[in-house]
Amino acid sequence: MNLIFKTLLSMSLSGALLISVLLLGGRLLKGRLGRQWQYYIWLIAVMRLLLPFGPEASLMERVCQAVDRTIVQVTWKARPAEQSLVEKSPRSSAEKGEDSDTENREALLDDAGQTAIKADNTDFVLKRSSFLVEGMELVKNYLWVMWLTVAFGMLIRKITVYQSYIKYVTAGAERVCEISFLDRLAVITEQAGISRPVELCVNPRVSSPMLVGYFHPCIVLPDLEIAETDFHYIVMHELTHYKRHDILYKWLVQVTVCLHWFNLLVYVMSREIDRACEFSCDEAVIAKMGYDHVKDYGKTLLNAMAVVRTVREPAATVTLSADKRLLKERLGAIMNCEKKSKKKNVIMAGLTVGIALGTFFLGVYPTAAAEPERAESGMLSVEETRTDAERYYQAGSLPMFHIAFYDMNEKEREMWLDRIYADGEIDFFSVSVWALDADSPLIQSFAEKFYKDGDIAFFSVLADQMEENTLERWLNQALADQKWNFQAMLYDRLDREEEKDALEKAMDEQQMEAYRAVGVTWNGKNCYYKGQLVHIFLDIHMPNQSFYTLDMNPAGTVNIKIVRSADGQITGVAYMSEAEEEELFGDMQEQEAEEFPREMVVTKPVCNVREGAGEEFKVVCMLAEGQIVNVLGKKEDSVGRMWYLLVKEPQAGQPNTAVKTGYIRADLLRAD
Repeated sequence: MNLIFKTLLSMSLSGALLISVLLLGGRLLKGRLGRQWQYYIWLIAVMRLLLPFGPEASLMERVCQAVDRTIVQVTWKARPAEQSLVEKSPRSSAEKGEDSDTENREALLDDAGQTAIKADNTDFVLKRSSFLVEGMELVKNYLWVMWLTVAFGMLIRKITVYQSYIKYVTAGAERVCEISFLDRLAVITEQAGISRPVELCVNPRVSSPMLVGYFHPCIVLPDLEIAETDFHYIVMHELTHYKRHDILYKWLVQVTVCLHWFNLLVYVMSREIDRACEFSCDEAVIAKMGYDHVKDYGKTLLNAMAVVRTVREPAATVTLSADKRLLKERLGAIMNCEKKSKKKNVIMAGLTVGIALGTFFLGVYPTAAAEPERAESGMLSVEETRTDAERYYQAGSLPMFHIAFYDMNEKEREMWLDRIYADGEIDFFSVSVWALDADSPLIQSFAEKFYKDGDIAFFSVLADQMEENTLERWLNQALADQKWNFQAMLYDRLDREEEKDALEKAMDEQQMEAYRAVGVTWNGKNCYYKGQLVHIFLDIHMPNQSFYTLDMNPAGTVNIKIVRSADGQITGVAYMSEAEEEELFGDMQEQEAEEFPREMVVTKPVCNVREGAGEEFKVVCMLAEGQIVNVLGKKEDSVGRMWYLLVKEPQAGQPNTAVKTGYIRADLLRAD
């Protein structure tokens, strides 16, 4: 439905351009090419507003693509993650030539130093959009509902008002039974070339002579006290309206106004068509009766206008003289009526063809181009899409890559998602997923892959796109497989906070029980092994999840690490060698001579930024692995641990806007 609405908007824009051209042309021509031509030329504008025709490449296609890009860029800039400490998304470690094993051993230190990664932290960092973005998406997704509601309401009202007025006219109308009037009516009907029977009625409550009904036409007069000549011209005028199907034309315009109710120019067009209708009908009557009857017809118009009352007719009625404001202009046009020359006919034909061609090449929003099948159908080159995507990916341009990804077919999307996952570019993966529908097979296939790999970070991005029943199914799977971290994340997506809190508490208790089973105990923040206070405690969790639990106590005397099996189960404890210590903390002395400000890279999937230098301070925001931050300084906490200063003022979208500084543990960053 959004594609239909986008197409309608492009039709409205191209129609507005055409209406502007016709308005300007009408002011310049001033009826020189004939009032009937100026009346029917508006049909091209009406068709432009109603029919989504256009060439493969058009002006509207370029305009709509530019608007799409602007929307994506504005939406992206509104994301809180982009407004915080993050400056840009780096390439993967493989692209930088770094050893992945070394980086894994430097990365991902648990915040409390005791538990595994928390799914709520992951969720906080990987939230796609802020309240503003969600609001923009909501408006974008449901704007068509407001449009359709207003359009339908306007159309119903116009029909109701018209029917009510027709009932008002017919209820007070009396058929004319006088033979003299009926004979004259029959003669004029035959002269006008109409074979259908036409009734004649009188209703003193109508404002002017009018024609009502299409299948059963009836001419309604205010009274019968009119001259024979006036009667002849009045009936001929109304029958001309009927023969030209002006009622249908006007209803077509009213439907157009309802569909494009938000476009102010369609109301101007409707008014101009009403004006042109009467001018062209006058011209047609004079052409039928003969140009030597111009003065008599003008007198008839004056006589009819003299008895016009204040009753206002609906927009789709056809009358003789309902608007006194047009009287002077209509009389002037009538007096200037003359037979069209061949030269004028050629000019009108040329202008008509030119306007029609211009309208065609204005085009509309390319609905087919918005679908992934666009590339498959040949409307967009697959190679061109691939080239654009590669260029934006290498340049790190997330908004432009999103647009290129949106134009890809299903096969190309799958290839790119595989590549992005292999590169570990979670930001690019997130913006790519925006282009997928909730029921896309790619979401299901990649969710299965990430679940099997145990990659909760990438899986959580897909979870943002899943419907509730799909999340429930994955939760049941995680419960059956006892994957607690996936359970916590899915509980969060389903807003089941109590179950999530209970699960996290159980996870912590199980972890501590597993440590106690191998001789590691905790007393507050102090860790003990075989009765000795631990200096360095290191637990490398499941390798495929790539994160650590690390705790350091300057007062400790032993350095230990947890030994795990291939399936991640704790099997024992080992003392750390000097080489392992050097590998983990070898660059600390170099960091003493650091210069600030400087750029550094986050080395853990989820890292807390606190309002002060120490674990006891509140969390003010979170960062994800691979993000680049500006470090302004460093500070040592009460237990001798080093912290980096990241911000001096709070950023938009952060939970605590009163915070003036933000700190992150030094071991969670590395030099860029």
